[in-house]
Amino acid sequence: MPSLGLIGRDVPAGGLWRTGMREAPMRQDINLLDDASGSRQRTFPKGTLLYKEGQRTDAAFLIKQGRVALYQVINNKRVGLGVRGPGDMVGEMELVSDEPQAASAEALDYTEVLVLDQTLLRTLLLRSPRPVQIITGYLVNRIKTLTKNIAEPPSGLQFLSVCRVVALCWRAAAASGQPDLSYAELSSTLKDILLITQLEIDAIFDKLSLLRLVRLTTVKGAHTRRDPLLGEAKPGPSFVKDRRVRLTDGDEFLEVAKSVAREFREREDFSVDLEFFDLADFAREAGTTPDILAQKIAYREIPEDMLFFHKRLAKEYIARMGSEFFRQATPPRLDATDLQRLDDITSVDDDTLQEIFSAMGFHKVAVLATMGGEVARRKIFNNLSKKIAAVVRDEAASLANRLDRAEAADVERELINRIKAAKGITA
Repeated sequence: MPSLGLIGRDVPAGGLWRTGMREAPMRQDINLLDDASGSRQRTFPKGTLLYKEGQRTDAAFLIKQGRVALYQVINNKRVGLGVRGPGDMVGEMELVSDEPQAASAEALDYTEVLVLDQTLLRTLLLRSPRPVQIITGYLVNRIKTLTKNIAEPPSGLQFLSVCRVVALCWRAAAASGQPDLSYAELSSTLKDILLITQLEIDAIFDKLSLLRLVRLTTVKGAHTRRDPLLGEAKPGPSFVKDRRVRLTDGDEFLEVAKSVAREFREREDFSVDLEFFDLADFAREAGTTPDILAQKIAYREIPEDMLFFHKRLAKEYIARMGSEFFRQATPPRLDATDLQRLDDITSVDDDTLQEIFSAMGFHKVAVLATMGGEVARRKIFNNLSKKIAAVVRDEAASLANRLDRAEAADVERELINRIKAAKGITA
C-alpha cells in the first residue's frame, strides 16, 4: 500500500509543520523522536531499497534527509506511486495493518531515516485522540481499496490503439453532424473494445490534451431541490456530469498521433518504465547487436547478476529441450563467417593457435593479449609456454597505455587471416 506519510505531511515551503494553531520547525519535530524508545537511525545510499513489495517488515521509516520513491511492479512494468521527502513517513500503513508491503521503496538520493518499530508507532497512535485513531483506521482501509485499483500503465501500443478508436468514433460523430464526443460514452467504448481500465484511458487522454491533439470541456450538472418553506425549486451543488471531447484536427489526428508515438517513444514521461527488458532491448539501449551481447555473456564480460529468465518460459524450454541439452556447451562449427574479431578465437582449436602464435612472434601476441577480452586473453596464455607467456605478459603490460589502434587492427586482421588459411577457409 502506498504510504500516507502520517507525520509531517503538511509541510509548507518554509519547512514548518503545522500543529494546531502553532508552527514549529519540522526538524525539531523529527528530533523529538530521536531519543524515543524503539527508534534508531539508518542511512541508505542512492539506488538501494528500504523494503520490497511483498516483504513483511517490523518498522516504518521517517525520512530526515533525501528522497524515497514508491512503486509497484505490475506485469513487468514499474508503476510509480509517488516520491516522499524529509518529514514524510513510508511503510507505516503496512505496520499498522500488519500486512506485507504493497509497494517497494527506493532511495533516490543519499537518504537518512529514523526507524520506528511497531510498538513505538502503535503507542504513538494510542496516545492520539480517539477521533484521530478512527480517521487513521479509515485511511488505512481507504488505501487498501485504492491500491487494488492500481493498474499497469499504458504502453505505446495502447496509446495508438486508443487513438485509432477515437478517430473512428470521431468520424462517425462527424458524419451524423455532432461536433464532439461524450467522454463517458467514449470511455465505455474503449473499455469494451480494448479491455483497458478507466485509469489507463484517463492517462492517455491527459497526454492527448497536453499535446493539444484533443480539447476536453467539462459539462457540469446540478440536482434541483425544493425549499420546504417557500416551495420553490432551487439548484443544489454542482457536479461534473460529463466531459466533451473534440479533436483539434480530426483529419490529421491519427497521423499526428502516430508521429508523436514515434518521436516521444524514448521519453520517460511517455514510455513505460519496464523493470526488465529482453536482449534486443538491451542491445538497442547499448547501441550494439544481440549477437555481440551474446558473445560478451559467453565471455563473462557482463555480470551474471544482470541476467534473468522468465520463470514459466524457462521451465517450459528446459522441459522441451531435456536436461542433457544443458550439461555441455558445444562451440559453434568453424566457418568463414565465424571468425570476425579477436574474441572469436575461443572457437578455434589449441593446436592451430599454438602454431599461429609461434609464427606471429611474442610482440604481436602481446598486442592481441592487450586488446582481447578476458576469455580471449586466457585462451592466448593457455596456448603459450610458461616462459613465452611471462614475456608476453610483461610486453602487454607495457602496451596497456600506449597501444596503437591502427597496429592493433592490423594484428587482429593478420590473426584472423592466418586462422582461415590454416583451416582452408577463404572469405
